[in-house]
Amino acid sequence: METVRDGGSMARRLLALLLVALLIIETECKNDTEALITSSRRIISRREVNCKEDEYSSDNQCCKKCRSGFVKNVSCPTDVTKHCAPCQKGKEFMNHPNDLDKCLRCKLCDSNFGWEVVKNCTPEEDTQCDCAKNHFCNHTRCDACSPCTICGSGVIEKQCTRDSDTVCGMKDPATLWWIALVALVALVLLAIAGAIVWYKKKQKHLTINTGLPGNGVYKGEHENVPLIVEDVDLSSHIPGIVAEMTLTEVKKFVRHHHVSEPAIDQSIQDFPGDTSEQKIRLFRVWYQSHGMKGAYGTLIRSLRELKMCAVADKIEQKLKAAISSSQEGGQSYNPDSEQSKTCTQEGRNSYNESAELSKASTASLEETLHRVT
Repeated sequence: METVRDGGSMARRLLALLLVALLIIETECKNDTEALITSSRRIISRREVNCKEDEYSSDNQCCKKCRSGFVKNVSCPTDVTKHCAPCQKGKEFMNHPNDLDKCLRCKLCDSNFGWEVVKNCTPEEDTQCDCAKNHFCNHTRCDACSPCTICGSGVIEKQCTRDSDTVCGMKDPATLWWIALVALVALVLLAIAGAIVWYKKKQKHLTINTGLPGNGVYKGEHENVPLIVEDVDLSSHIPGIVAEMTLTEVKKFVRHHHVSEPAIDQSIQDFPGDTSEQKIRLFRVWYQSHGMKGAYGTLIRSLRELKMCAVADKIEQKLKAAISSSQEGGQSYNPDSEQSKTCTQEGRNSYNESAELSKASTASLEETLHRVT
């Protein structure tokens, strides 16, 4: 009886062990199945978000990349014409397709560091900088450009470039001597030239050549003007001089010598209607400002420069005759002996036509000049 009971108890224990084993096996199989299902789902999910080359994945969906010069203005662009904003011209850029929401700032070429702009910044490309003129940088990554070396010797073997400095050389002693010699010769030539210019300016006014008594020659810059005596006083001869000139010619002459317009107007107003006195007053204004020294030569030369050659010849002939008559041993003057180079052919013809008339009126001029004196 007891044996039967022990057998039943053993059977129950075996049954319980079998149930526990089955339960453990079932649990392991369930875990493996769930892991397999999860893995399969992941694989399927990965296949679903496989985006194109111009797209990117965001939250299991494909978004459009913005092209160069633009950045996105929404979290996931789907239309680049609407969802991409341009970079600010001259200040920002973006040089590649992107999924960014901000543009990059343009580079500044700072001249304080020897830079200059080679190409301005655009929305698609950054600023391009390079070393400014007379600056260089020989580093692979250049943060600043350095000024090119100035050769103290003046000898340059290789010019400065944007990636290499100047290469200086030394002067040959023989070359130095030649340079010094050339500089000395140049200084001497400059000194001689200066002396010549000074001498010519000094001789520009009156130079008297007393080859024959009472027949000096004034040598101006352009012509020879016969003189009676050096620095003759024209004060007493003014009426006779202006008698050969019209009022218009006297005005032209004094204006040529920078007599002011107020002085000219005052001389005219002092003698209204009296042309002779107006001419005398105008001529005296010029004579007082010029002075006696060289006045005769200046008068004759200026009349010829102003193309009043016939007038100049008449005055010259009459003054010669008037003054020579008061000098002992005075020689007669040949009016054809000197002619101005500046006289035109018309002036020469006028002189020839008036020569005989001038000779005929010489006596009356002398009488007039003596009464004035």
